[in-house]
Amino acid sequence: MTTERAREDGVKVGIWELAPGIQRSNFYALLGVAFFSIGLLTLVGNLRPYLFNSMLGIPDDIQGRVSGVMDVISEIPALLLSGAIGAASDRLGRRVIYGMGFAILAVGYLLFPLAQFNWTLYAMIFITACGASLIAAMLSAVIADFPRETSRGKLVGICFFLNGLGVATLVGLATQLPKFYLAQGMDAIEAGRASYWTVAAICVIPLVLVLRGLPRQAPGQISEREPILATIRVGIAAAKDSRVRLAYASAAVSRASLSIISAFFFLWMVQAGKHQGMTPAEALSQSSGIFVVIQITATLWAVTVITFIDRVDRVLFMAVASALACGSYVWFGLQDNPFQPAMYVAAVFLGVGEMSGILASQALIGQVAPERGRGAVIGVFTLCGSAGIFLAAIVGGTLFDSWRPSAPYVVMGCTSGLLCALATYTWIQTRVRTTAP
Repeated sequence: MTTERAREDGVKVGIWELAPGIQRSNFYALLGVAFFSIGLLTLVGNLRPYLFNSMLGIPDDIQGRVSGVMDVISEIPALLLSGAIGAASDRLGRRVIYGMGFAILAVGYLLFPLAQFNWTLYAMIFITACGASLIAAMLSAVIADFPRETSRGKLVGICFFLNGLGVATLVGLATQLPKFYLAQGMDAIEAGRASYWTVAAICVIPLVLVLRGLPRQAPGQISEREPILATIRVGIAAAKDSRVRLAYASAAVSRASLSIISAFFFLWMVQAGKHQGMTPAEALSQSSGIFVVIQITATLWAVTVITFIDRVDRVLFMAVASALACGSYVWFGLQDNPFQPAMYVAAVFLGVGEMSGILASQALIGQVAPERGRGAVIGVFTLCGSAGIFLAAIVGGTLFDSWRPSAPYVVMGCTSGLLCALATYTWIQTRVRTTAP
């Protein structure tokens, strides 16, 4: 009787009210997976400067463009498969697709340090990206599935608190690995391979959590054998709602901003460190503190947002969050010396701006996506995020080499300003429509 009642009404864990069919064990598994998901994706970019400088010897003046090309290639799987991923997860269940993502990501980390500066480098990023696209889509889908509407913002907040905590922890660990293995007597290439393989081993932990802890089926999962293209059309048709269009636009900006931090931060730091006489391993180690400040601030800000996000208009919050992101990214990108103490202050504001944009985007799509076919809507949402990363990688990578290494942050600040304008317009339009007689 208790189990049947829980399935009908949903259970409550602390301040979180869960959707019918979601059990406590599923909730705890989600928290564990949330800790690892974004952090493991972030490390693809965070280890790149060591790969470029100490293992492949790529010249400084083309590193931005090479990194941009890698980011473009990394989004091809998501651009091609996002809608299909969401539709397939509606049919097969989230945990199957999510588990495949971590398995493929682990294979990518195993193979990455064996690449050369030729087609194999781009093949490795493609393999890794296949896993990353599954993980990113399923994280959004599961977060949308699990809560009741009254707890949606709070669940988004705790998940992204754990995302931030996981990023800070995993990046803090991974950026010390090359220096650690060098101290054990390995040469630069051996230390790099050992670092990548250590990260591959860590991927096993969330894989087990997904397979053991997530439910077999998602709420509202499509069971009849509808064509996948018909399911994908649900996501496209949903864009008739101006709030869904705003959510799709926010996906492009928030995903791009997150990728910019992981792809170009340490690349910028290593180049600046080399100009100051540091080795790549030393520059990675020294600059990791700034990155950790960004993530810890983002994590603490997520806890703060949990307390009020369910009581405010999601579109209005998007406008405010985008304004915060605009100012923080531009300020961070205009810093001349990335190793000066002022960078820590800028990092605090960047963490607030980064997390504000992510939380606003996830909370909005979770609210406006319909239960039936939600995976398809989330798939289009992820597709828009991939398109944003694609454009940011091309523009940011080019400006990294031709203008300044911090240029990608200035670009993201400008796009956040445009999103703020769109959110403000949508909010005003929605209020006028609501109050009209």
